[in-house]
Amino acid sequence: MKKTSIIVAILFLFISINTLYSQSISNGFSVSGTGFSSAILTDYQCVGLNPANLGWKRNEHLVNFGIGQTNFAVYSEPLKRELVKELFNKSKENFNQEEKDQAARMFTDSKLQFEGNINGVGFSFQDEKIGGFGMAIREKVMWNSTFSESIADILFKGYNASYFDSLTVNTEGDTVGWATVPQMASDILENTKISLVWYREYNFSYGHSIINTENVSIYGGVGVKYLEGYNLFNFAYEEGGDYVAYTSINPAIGLTFGQSPSRVDNNRYQATGRGWGIDIGLSAFLYDHFRIAASVVDIGSIKWDKNVYVIKNDFVKNIQDEGMNSFNIFDLQNTEAFENLKWGGWEGAENITTALPMSVRTGAAYILKKKYEFGAEMYIPVNADAPGAYDKMIVGGGFRAMPVNWFRFSAGVVSGANTGTSFPVGISFFPFNRGSFTWEIGFATNDISTFFQQEKPTVSLAFGLFRFSFGHLGRGGTSTTLDETSLF
Repeated sequence: MKKTSIIVAILFLFISINTLYSQSISNGFSVSGTGFSSAILTDYQCVGLNPANLGWKRNEHLVNFGIGQTNFAVYSEPLKRELVKELFNKSKENFNQEEKDQAARMFTDSKLQFEGNINGVGFSFQDEKIGGFGMAIREKVMWNSTFSESIADILFKGYNASYFDSLTVNTEGDTVGWATVPQMASDILENTKISLVWYREYNFSYGHSIINTENVSIYGGVGVKYLEGYNLFNFAYEEGGDYVAYTSINPAIGLTFGQSPSRVDNNRYQATGRGWGIDIGLSAFLYDHFRIAASVVDIGSIKWDKNVYVIKNDFVKNIQDEGMNSFNIFDLQNTEAFENLKWGGWEGAENITTALPMSVRTGAAYILKKKYEFGAEMYIPVNADAPGAYDKMIVGGGFRAMPVNWFRFSAGVVSGANTGTSFPVGISFFPFNRGSFTWEIGFATNDISTFFQQEKPTVSLAFGLFRFSFGHLGRGGTSTTLDETSLF
């Protein structure tokens, strides 16, 4: 059965991995290379971040529109910067046994996080009297893993892993590794986390002013999002905690685990789960210089009802797989261990519901002469165990400067989420920046320091080429910060 890479499929849909080989960690928190965002972003860019910001606008334009804004990142503890691209490349030669041993050691107790966000379409209409309406369609994928010593050994070495102390050959001539003293799946998975979630979001948001005086303006907003889930793969166990293991894999991937009441008997690309979410937010503009914002986003869940399997905590007895032959753990053609390892016993299920990665975001910014912004932000995960959530709190800060009307520069620092400290940098160009029409192009990396180090790199790129704002009725809101909003 044909198996295609879960992550590589979405990457190559838009751009080759070689052109993504830049340095940063990708998340909506440090969107513009600054380390802060929720207090300064408006129009469709604040959809999913803080819908209250739709109540105010940065310039006289009524409409903002953008397509194809993209953000990818890999944070890698096991691989040095020069090897990160091997996570997505097919190996021309299979690993020998020594290379398998080394790979297993490198991935033991090492965090690997991949995130991709594609803002397919964004649109907003903002008017001082009726408020602001925003719409965004986004594709989101996130992989987060840490392997225990046993799991890393099994994934790379297969039936040659030390756990399997006996080898046999079945009637079809395939080698099978057996454990004569089998352990429970939870024992092997102890301190292991393997989480993948991939879904599409259709978000519709509205924001409006609540209080508007000479020195104080307060805005409120709400967003409603419809979600289509395309892949779910989640294993997690910590000593003394709950044993969590369930999947809902897209039929197009071709990965199956036996009979299930929710099994799909075709290989078409399709949603395997659906759900709803809500975002709520408040923001304020104080004394012509200060912006503050707070929001709670991703309140909701996805119900997965196709190709759903859960795993019983049972004895792990055997495997029919030689192990991975490259660092490309995202390519299921590289290893059949996910299917052939009896992780404790796959059991079909009708459905499973997972919470969205709900979080609290707070931020503040100071505006100086409408050309310079300084700000700080905090991201707090409410349900860090949800697929797609960051592990820990994130804090950041930075500045943006637009000394001329055709160029903007930003820089900052971000720390947290068990991914260390990074130093984002971004630039934007404005081929057109007039009263009636603006076109913006921008690029950002969220960790410029990765260019100068090999260990624990964050490799990423954020870019957008088609962001436009236009429309003027002669009465819109007044420009209160930089002349134009950030691209990302």
